[in-house]
Amino acid sequence: MLVRKHLSVSMLRPGQLFDDVVKDVLKDPEFGDVSESEAQAERDAILGRTQEAQTAYQHAVTRARLEFWLRRGLVAAGALPLLMLLTAAVTAGWSNVLKDALADGRPVSVWSIAGETLAGFLAFFGLAAAVAFVLWWVYYLLSRDARAGVPVAKGRQLLFSLGIPYFLLTPFCAVLIGVYPAHIAWQLQHNRPLPEDAAHSWEWFILGALVLAALPPLSLRRLASAASRESLSLSYLIAVLDTRERKQAEAQAKDEWREAVKQALLSFVRELISQRAGRLFSTVLAISDAPGLRQLRADREHVATRADRQLAMISAGMESGSIALSGPRGVGKTQLLRNFCKVDKGKLSLVEPVPVLFDRREFMLHLFYKLCDLVIKEGLGTAQEAERHKRSIRYLQTQSDEAALSAGWRSWNLSAKRASSLAEQPQTYPEIVDALKKFLGATALELRKEKKPRRLVIGIDELDRIEPAVSAHTFLNELKAVFDIPNCLFVLSVSDEALRDAELAPVGRRDAFDSAIDEVVRVEPLDQKRAERLLARRVTRLPIPFAALFYCLSGGMPRDLLRTARAAIAYVSQDQPRSLTYLTGKLVEREVDRIANAAGGSDEHAQLAQLFRRDVVADGGLAELGDLIHQQAGAGGDRARMGATLANRAYYLDTVQRIFTDALTLERFTDASDESDPGPFSALARAQREIGTADTLARSTLQRVRTAWSLPALPPAPPV
Repeated sequence: MLVRKHLSVSMLRPGQLFDDVVKDVLKDPEFGDVSESEAQAERDAILGRTQEAQTAYQHAVTRARLEFWLRRGLVAAGALPLLMLLTAAVTAGWSNVLKDALADGRPVSVWSIAGETLAGFLAFFGLAAAVAFVLWWVYYLLSRDARAGVPVAKGRQLLFSLGIPYFLLTPFCAVLIGVYPAHIAWQLQHNRPLPEDAAHSWEWFILGALVLAALPPLSLRRLASAASRESLSLSYLIAVLDTRERKQAEAQAKDEWREAVKQALLSFVRELISQRAGRLFSTVLAISDAPGLRQLRADREHVATRADRQLAMISAGMESGSIALSGPRGVGKTQLLRNFCKVDKGKLSLVEPVPVLFDRREFMLHLFYKLCDLVIKEGLGTAQEAERHKRSIRYLQTQSDEAALSAGWRSWNLSAKRASSLAEQPQTYPEIVDALKKFLGATALELRKEKKPRRLVIGIDELDRIEPAVSAHTFLNELKAVFDIPNCLFVLSVSDEALRDAELAPVGRRDAFDSAIDEVVRVEPLDQKRAERLLARRVTRLPIPFAALFYCLSGGMPRDLLRTARAAIAYVSQDQPRSLTYLTGKLVEREVDRIANAAGGSDEHAQLAQLFRRDVVADGGLAELGDLIHQQAGAGGDRARMGATLANRAYYLDTVQRIFTDALTLERFTDASDESDPGPFSALARAQREIGTADTLARSTLQRVRTAWSLPALPPAPPV
């Protein structure tokens, strides 16, 4: 009860943290229009978005407090028997010296009492230490886990080797503490040596000493109960006891939780201000500083899409298996994966990225090791097994056994020696997969048996980075061996190429991808409304023409959307607002420079890309540059295909530059924001994504948009 009370008092409450963060955030003049009551009304929703950081903090606090009380309990359990032993030695020595002095009629010498005390103390202490030493080595020889250095086994070894001497020594000392003070009191009262039949009462002294000796074990038992409620083991806590490290981890987790709450609150406040301001229409941008754009990723500003709902629905209907998240790079597959795998009450999650140059054995070992770390951190029932697996993964073990016998007399000597050594060979790939499957199954079963059952979720991220696509197929073939674990779900991000191969496979044939993945969730780019909402969480009072410009240039990709907005605001200063025409030109120039300086590919491709130099573009504009690229690219082959892509890029940038000007009116903007318009912004964003993958379709889309905006027509795409 004391441990639980201490934890509840010391742990920072979510409401208290939120109140502190609200006061700190609303001090900023940027948010002067928002009241504290409005932020408090959304407290639960904001704290819900930071549940993972809150759980990590609570776990760190619990570990720190448990180790604090554990250290106290161990100190008490070590100091109390020593104090009892010293007390017993003092009273026994005093009683014996007093008895001899009264019998001889001489005064009691303090030095004689000290000598008797020291002799008795050292004798009993040496005996207890010898028993503990023997028990330590007996456990070490009998326990393979203790020899392997498994923390849980090391903690049990300590409890075993010190616990038995404790329970033997403390009752013995309690008897001495009860008997000898009574002997001393009787002799001092009667001033004569203690006779054999002397009557004295000493039972209450023994009972009191036994009650005192029972306090440390009872405290440790309460600590073990508190640790088990947190899915931790007392033996493991003893083996890894380091209160200074836990205090540092607690402080770090608190700071991370506070920062997560602050960022979530900032997103809410910025979006609230943007909603109040409405869809502000202006062709002048005066925002010179946007702190919300300094963070490169939008992990805490996740905008829910249809893919989120689809993933939640599909995963709820699956006990185990695999789900693939597919979509173009930068569309937000990683963010969706990590958002789905956040810590909550229903799942235990692990997310690991795949290296570009992967090795099946090395990745399986890495995944195995990380899973073991997670199990140990959570303190599950398979933690001891996880420690054994970690050691076998990290080290090549060698065990040796040696015995020697020697006997001699004078100059003659006879000796015999026997030795054996066993070296553990590295595990083969099938052995690693088999061990991982068994461990996954045991861990998933352990989670199912909890009072509140959970599911194990393994996220494999950045699978779409593996090039070429056939390598991703090979990887899936290797990984699918562990996809059939009950109560274990795998969620992977895969390439568009792999998805197309699976969807376009001939009827009746199952390729590597199709046979490995149970369900596919397509992650689509943001539409214009969601793009505006994401920007509103980062920038307050952003005029909607600029939000549409960033949306079209990014193609609706969240990462590129924030990157484009950051680049545009860098051109604005407090004393010099920028017009829509000016910023559009600057962003187009930025894209032109990027294409001209792009490295890689053949010399022919590089020559075509060099046509995007500013001096070439300045001579005739982007539209004429597209025509020039077609002339230089020829009529067929790879060069022509590359030319079609670069020409479409030039036509696309020309279209953007002609649409987003200071002449853009609210009426025309409103029409283009509607999907039913002949030339909507969504079509322009879609054309940006189509360039390089479907150039014929991109040219057709650009032509429709330009026709709707009364722009000069484009030449037809040459056959390639």
